[in-house]
Amino acid sequence: MSFEKEIKILNISVDDAKQKMNAIGAKFIEEKHQKIYTYDLPTISHRFQEITDQLNKHPGVLIEKSYKQRLKNLFVEIEDLLPDEDITPILHKYNVTSLDQIVEKLPNIDSICQSPIASKILRMGINPNKWVRLRRTGNKSTLTVKHVFNKNNNKVQKVGEFEITVSNVEDTDALLFALGFAKRNVQEKIRTQYEYKGAEIDIDQWPFLQPYMEIESDDETIYDEIIDKCGYNNKMIVSCNTEELYKKQGMNIKEIPELLFEKNAV
Repeated sequence: MSFEKEIKILNISVDDAKQKMNAIGAKFIEEKHQKIYTYDLPTISHRFQEITDQLNKHPGVLIEKSYKQRLKNLFVEIEDLLPDEDITPILHKYNVTSLDQIVEKLPNIDSICQSPIASKILRMGINPNKWVRLRRTGNKSTLTVKHVFNKNNNKVQKVGEFEITVSNVEDTDALLFALGFAKRNVQEKIRTQYEYKGAEIDIDQWPFLQPYMEIESDDETIYDEIIDKCGYNNKMIVSCNTEELYKKQGMNIKEIPELLFEKNAV
C-alpha cells in the first residue's frame, strides 16, 4: 500500500487552470473521462466477529496466521476511527505503540474479546473512510482499495491506496459480486492530468460540483510553489475528499446510486 499526501484548490476555472499549468511548465499527461464504481467493505463489527470466532476455534497454524493478519489490518482501521481515550489503555496494557501490535502479544483471543474495547468495536458499522473503487479511465481499468485516515499529525491529508490494473470494469464488477460485494453507486468525472517536479496535478470535473485542482506529492514545498506560481488564494485550499465537498452542498453521494453527467448538470 502506498500513502499519498494531497490538497485541493476549489472553485477553479478549467480553461484558466490549464493555461496556468502550461505557464509554469507542467507536463500534460492526459484528459480522460472516468466511470467509477464504489463498493463498501463489510462492517467493522462483522469483520471483528468473524475473525475472533474463527480464532476461537483453534484453527491450524496457516489459518491462524491468516486470521491474525486480518485482525492486524482491522485494528489499523479501528485505531483510526476510535477516539484516543479508548485506544490508550489497551496500548499501555500490552506495552505497544499501535493497536495492531497487540495481536502477537495476546495470550488468547478471549483477552481482547472480553476487554472494554471489544464492546465498542461490536457497535461499529461500515468504515466510511475505506472502500473499494473500480474505475475506468479511457481504455484503462483499475481496482483500488482506498483508505482516508482521520488521524494525521500533518496538515496534508493521508490517503492509503492499493491499486491493480484489471481487464475491464464489467468482468471485475461480476467478480466482486461473486465475492459478495454489491456496488453502492456509480459515478463519473472528467480528469485532466499534469505532472510538475514529481507532483501529480489533476483538474477534476464532477456533476454538481465546481471544478477543482488536486495536487499529490510527498514534497510539501511543491504545494506552496504551485499555489504561488498559479496565483491561487489560500482560502481556496482544502485537504479533504470529494465526498466532503458534496456534503458541503447538502448532498450525500453515498445515497445517490448514479452520479452521472447526463443526469446531473455541473
